[in-house]
Amino acid sequence: MYAEIVAAIQGTKTAIDIVKATNGLTNHSELLGAVTAVQIQLTDAVTAALASQEKQAALADRVRELEKQVAEVEDWRHQMSRYSLFQFPTGALAHALKAGLEGGQPMHYLCTSCVDKKQMSTLQPHGRLLLCTVCKINISMQSAPPLNRGGGGSRGGSWMSA
Repeated sequence: MYAEIVAAIQGTKTAIDIVKATNGLTNHSELLGAVTAVQIQLTDAVTAALASQEKQAALADRVRELEKQVAEVEDWRHQMSRYSLFQFPTGALAHALKAGLEGGQPMHYLCTSCVDKKQMSTLQPHGRLLLCTVCKINISMQSAPPLNRGGGGSRGGSWMSA
């Protein structure tokens, strides 16, 4: 961009020098040649200025795009600062809403797989499981109760012995 501005200024300066030099010309053909040279220099200066403006506009667009991306990353970080990684007794992981940062929301968990993809998916209860409605992952919150293998019933205590 700096080079284009310098070229435009130099072209304009050259054009002015040529115009000054034509003051002493008496020959019509020399005058036409000088005017043509001035027109060429002015055209080059305008072309350089337009190229500079195009580059500046492209750079401004890129800056806006990058500022938008930075804002999105900062917003995501801010949202995720309200959560911490939580391990259920089964060893399964989820992001739990931190106490004191509820902001009017009930306690809930986010799917770790979705968070890794920069998505917020609230896990939904489904029996002893939490279900992610986006990626369809089931997370077990508690271990299954042990099977009754002792002789607690008249048929041997096992559901299979019926």
